[in-house]
Amino acid sequence: DVDVDVDVMNDVHGIDTATNHHTTSTIQREIKYGIVSTDDLIEDLTCWKYLYLAGRMHKPTVEIDLSTTPSSESDIQEQVVVNRRDEIAEAQQQNLLAAVSASILLHGGGRENEDMTLPIIQLYNTIAGISYAGDIRMQTGAEDPNKVKKLVETPGMKDLWDNMYSSILSDMQSSGILTKDELKLELDFNDIAMRKQLIQNLPNSLQLNEIVGDATSKDSILRGSELLRTELANIVAPAAKSQSIKGFFSAGVSKSFK
Repeated sequence: DVDVDVDVMNDVHGIDTATNHHTTSTIQREIKYGIVSTDDLIEDLTCWKYLYLAGRMHKPTVEIDLSTTPSSESDIQEQVVVNRRDEIAEAQQQNLLAAVSASILLHGGGRENEDMTLPIIQLYNTIAGISYAGDIRMQTGAEDPNKVKKLVETPGMKDLWDNMYSSILSDMQSSGILTKDELKLELDFNDIAMRKQLIQNLPNSLQLNEIVGDATSKDSILRGSELLRTELANIVAPAAKSQSIKGFFSAGVSKSFK
């Protein structure tokens, strides 16, 4: 049994949601959830317009199957539900591929990668941090500075991350982008052809030639990685600020920064 008191948030920087900050259940655990239209969800997953929903879904989630319809409804209505579920699944795969690609690109040009290896746990930390780039709550200390690390390195979490991303990393290995084992990836972070291939996996707004860099200049690759970091922060910051302000009015100071 769940007691529900829903606060309608008409807009989270462009995304219509209904957010509940005051839900309790018989398992004595606080639950915060949001309701969003399928179209808005798919748009954020594929375009990273706000990286609000897409960023949350970079991380392990629990899927709830809502496709079952009452027996009195028509087969056509049921098929529509199934098709929309398939659309979301396809958009989510695109979202995850973009997250891996962006995270690899973010490591380009760095001296720490001269041995051409990247621990998988570090890749996951980078992915988890994408949706916090430019988040005012992280910058002001209102958010737990160890939140990203906890999302990845808490006991039992790595298995969940592996389940999410293993097939994508295997596909990248098959295509020759990288090689991998259980602990690390091996790839040339400064290979321009590889960077061009990875950038094609990003949303259109982030497919900038400057992010790829120049084969004649390692500094240009580093600048490209920093440009991508800046572009991600520019996407996240307005939505994070909007969410914090709206959370303040609906849930109070302490909960608006959770």
